Amino acid sequence: MSQRVDTSRIAFQFASFANLPLRHAMSGRIAGEIADGDVGHGPNTVADEIEHNRAAFIDSAGFSMADLVVSRQTHGTQVAVVGSADRGRGLFPAFDGFPATDAMVTNEPTVALGTIVADCVPILLYDPVRHVVGLAHAGWRGTVGQIAAATVAAMNCEFGTEPGDVLAGIGPSIGPCCYEVGQEVIDAWNAADVVDGSSAVVERGTGYHFDLWAANRLVLIQAGISDDRIETSGVCVRCEYDRFFSYRATRQIGTQPGRNMMVAQLQPLPR
Repeated sequence: MSQRVDTSRIAFQFASFANLPLRHAMSGRIAGEIADGDVGHGPNTVADEIEHNRAAFIDSAGFSMADLVVSRQTHGTQVAVVGSADRGRGLFPAFDGFPATDAMVTNEPTVALGTIVADCVPILLYDPVRHVVGLAHAGWRGTVGQIAAATVAAMNCEFGTEPGDVLAGIGPSIGPCCYEVGQEVIDAWNAADVVDGSSAVVERGTGYHFDLWAANRLVLIQAGISDDRIETSGVCVRCEYDRFFSYRATRQIGTQPGRNMMVAQLQPLPR
């Protein structure tokens, strides 16, 4: 597979994944592009525009639309195991993705996993020993439900991945600087009983800010991944609205919401 990359359409990549047999990229906003480069179908989007942007990003980053798989995300914790027969699943116009699924795992280089995010966290997991990849979508509900740990568990159950071998990336999302939440979120997080969970909650005045990056890092550590094998982007999409779509930013500014996409695909290993 040739390495065709147009960096102008790639908003983010993890540094620690750079020299691995794994291709990944995250899209973002592109000023002046159709719909600013939005790649997420929604109730108020124009399908042809979204498909134009999605195909341009996928192709320029070195993937193939024919390989892409996108699930039907519902802020849950279900994980799907993806095989080569699933290539193309979840795409326009069928939208036949795995139902109620917010994470996918595969050991097939023929499959490109895709997740759609705005403020939620894209979490990339790679096992270099078994050559397995996982990709999860974690909003506050998925974070509280520990979808990151569920994805690691699925990699272990299906492919024999040892958590200690896994490399993890916590991608751009709304940061603790901007993510003010209600008491119900804090109560749900506390009930999840994650070790040192209180460190992901910041009290500000009479309210709370929830640190999705710290929370998912704690979940991954509790799942058996070493802290030094986890990269956190530290990029807040609300603060960097010029580079990324953010639901909270568009709601506050009053513009049309848009979505980013992270895609990951194993590369064939040398024989």
